[in-house]
Amino acid sequence: MTLSTYAAVAALIEEIYEGAYFTLRTNNVLVRTVSAFTDNSGMAPRKASVYAAANVRAFAEGADVTATAFNRTLLSTLTPSRYADQVILTDERLATDPQNVRADVALEMGAAFAEFVDAQIAADFSDLTGGSFGAADSALTWAHILRARALLHNAKVPSPYFCALHPYQWLRLVESAALSGTELQQAPAFQDALVSTYFVASLIGGVTFVVTPSIAVTADSAIGAMYSPLALAYDERRAFNVRPQRDESREALELNFSLWFAHGVWRPNMGVKLIGLATLPN
Repeated sequence: MTLSTYAAVAALIEEIYEGAYFTLRTNNVLVRTVSAFTDNSGMAPRKASVYAAANVRAFAEGADVTATAFNRTLLSTLTPSRYADQVILTDERLATDPQNVRADVALEMGAAFAEFVDAQIAADFSDLTGGSFGAADSALTWAHILRARALLHNAKVPSPYFCALHPYQWLRLVESAALSGTELQQAPAFQDALVSTYFVASLIGGVTFVVTPSIAVTADSAIGAMYSPLALAYDERRAFNVRPQRDESREALELNFSLWFAHGVWRPNMGVKLIGLATLPN
């Protein structure tokens, strides 16, 4: 019996292509928790200085008060850098690809640059000088979090505060409070908040928790932080932009993306490092 099969015409059947997926990206959250500057478009460094403290004291009748020197000292410097990427799309690609590849390039670049900025801010946590709690290879505890809050309060650092943690650092805190109930077992409303507002939550007075994978993991541990917005800074000199440029000799379109910015600690004593395991528990 002669059969008419799919195999006989397989080479003539058009394949089915679904829309291409993008590389997974995290949301840009940390830049909204720090001091942001957008008032300059040049490359000059931005410097912070701090005044000497006043010296209030008793003095005797008829005495001559000694003046207090009210001078400034350099506190920190933000040095801007230029960051860029490029994609070149040939005319054949643009004319033939069923995907809107030009728009897709723009979406991916926007997400990639935003994620890059957050990663740079997270890397600055290690330069905070207001204190440190926790240790590498050990889980963060709520005791560490509460101590960091108290330390900032005692140092007269103005609130609000942000507490930025890696997802696995945060997971261990949630498990200790909401699952085992060993640390905050007499606070059911607190446990409810942990579950209902998992990734961004205000759980302790004046502290907003932000959970982000932009915090790097080194040797199974990560450095998170609790800080005032004044502790860190993002200084944007030229916003993220795309500049199309025609290359006639190649019959192609260059898409040039760039962002100019500086980042770093601004008032480093207004932030506390939180060091702890950042691996998925067994």
